[in-house]
Amino acid sequence: MKATQLLLVLGITTLAAPAQALNIVLSNDDGFETANIRALYQRLKAAGHDVIVSAPTQNNSGRGGSMNFLTPVTPMAKASRHGSVAAGSPGVGKDPGDADVFYVDGTPVMSMLHGLDVVAVKRWGQQPDLVVSGFNEGNNTGLINNSSGTVNNLLYAVNRGIPAIAASYEGTEARSHTALAEGALEYEIADVVVKLVDTLEDNRVAGQPLLPPGVGLNLNIPKVTATGQAAALPFRFARMGLATEFQPVFFEKLSDSPVAVGYGAGVALPGISFANDVIAPPAGVVILQDDSALSELNVMKTHAIPVTVVEGVPQGRRSNEELVKIQLRGLLGAAP
Repeated sequence: MKATQLLLVLGITTLAAPAQALNIVLSNDDGFETANIRALYQRLKAAGHDVIVSAPTQNNSGRGGSMNFLTPVTPMAKASRHGSVAAGSPGVGKDPGDADVFYVDGTPVMSMLHGLDVVAVKRWGQQPDLVVSGFNEGNNTGLINNSSGTVNNLLYAVNRGIPAIAASYEGTEARSHTALAEGALEYEIADVVVKLVDTLEDNRVAGQPLLPPGVGLNLNIPKVTATGQAAALPFRFARMGLATEFQPVFFEKLSDSPVAVGYGAGVALPGISFANDVIAPPAGVVILQDDSALSELNVMKTHAIPVTVVEGVPQGRRSNEELVKIQLRGLLGAAP
């Protein structure tokens, strides 16, 4: 997407301020040791930004916005996902190899809030300019975003008044950062995210935040198979919609779910698995179809990168408010 297009969509018509370094908190839901987050960390720093990582010790995909309220974070019961921090270590700490990488033995939002409320305050004496969540192992499109730790990090950040980006990649490789080497695919995907960040900064109006108050961006990068493909992908504005590859469905027996069987979890016990427009749900379960060309997943199918504007509060649109007021007449008091 051209910078001028981004400005017009955001309603900005004045001249942009020159680019400058940003203070960035980087988090995810897959763990602080993943190749994805470390590649993005390195690339954001190489672009001149001041970056700290605060992310979970384990893969917490699907935990959404959950938190362990009023529960002390105790020493780790098991080693971190890729083993760089041993069982028995403090539940909140630093990566032994990088003083700017922090971990929390808790949920994604807990780790992101640690970055905002503890690390950022100590580092900069204030909140960061930007929160980036990801990039995730697997896409986050449509209705599954409600369950996504990646996207809920964004929601909690923008509700603090901090611009945020949730970034996901369709590929689900789950490598440790120790596998990163020059030319790794993770760097190519990271460069796509950096391009978006730097475009926002290049076009920022002097004295204004990167995004309007309460607003974030959900970014999904289609899977690529060859060197250089990621950089050539076009950006497209999208709507979140409902379309998703990961429609959660409760199965009486996980052995009836092709996805669960494929993941080695196909036992004759109940649990949550997935269905979509290819994998049928149990009989009687209805999956709504979303064929809109603007929906995130459908944009990805054109091999473009959907960029979705997200607001932090799920307030109903005014037209729906008026309809509900009619249905609740006699119960609701006079509208303010």
